[in-house]
Amino acid sequence: MKITTARLLLRPLCMQDAPAIQKYFPHWEIVRQLSAKAITWPYPPDGAQKFLRNIALPAMKRGEDWYVGITRKDDPAGEVIGVVHLRRDTASGNRGIWLAADFQGKGYMQEAVTALNDYAFDVLGFDKLIIKNAAENTASRKLKQKTAARHIATVPASHYLDGCPAQDIWELTATEWRSFRALAAGRPLQAAPSPLCRPQPVPLPLWSRASLGDAFAGALSASAQMAARCAPCPAFMPRPV
Repeated sequence: MKITTARLLLRPLCMQDAPAIQKYFPHWEIVRQLSAKAITWPYPPDGAQKFLRNIALPAMKRGEDWYVGITRKDDPAGEVIGVVHLRRDTASGNRGIWLAADFQGKGYMQEAVTALNDYAFDVLGFDKLIIKNAAENTASRKLKQKTAARHIATVPASHYLDGCPAQDIWELTATEWRSFRALAAGRPLQAAPSPLCRPQPVPLPLWSRASLGDAFAGALSASAQMAARCAPCPAFMPRPV
């Protein structure tokens, strides 16, 4: 799997990404609002290697998780500057992210998340994403708001490295995402037509052309054709009581 956006190339992580992850990831401002259950802090010198070898690559091989490296198209070295993690485990949250401090504030993560939401719903077949973050993580909250997620709860938490006491929970369904994408692209939303909502013919008058005259009958015929196009849909007609 490789996905290109305007500025990025998104691809699965590999062992060769260990040096870049070891360089960019273990900084307090990046890890402090991540789970202490998943991150050892201080981060060990071989932390990236162990993460790739023991966690990320085996999970991807089992088909349970997708660890996607964010790289810039204008970087010939293809160095990973961040990661988006998709997973089937809704209890833990279906998506996790981090981005190197040097590349924050440039819209890279929103660009990556947009492409990977498309991938999650259209290719992997997710019907919804449950996404979680430390309640004090304002950048993560803004990202979710910009990418159509709905805040559904704030719950107590005790697992964040910096001690944040609460967790925000968000939901994004496939239907909501596709509607959001259609509106952003300026496309009309497509609704499936009801089988009842078809133009209904209106009976023609019982009088004859001879009795009324050619001109008046022609006007009646045109009026009847217009009425046939505009007749009320029976799905919305009053029903007898």
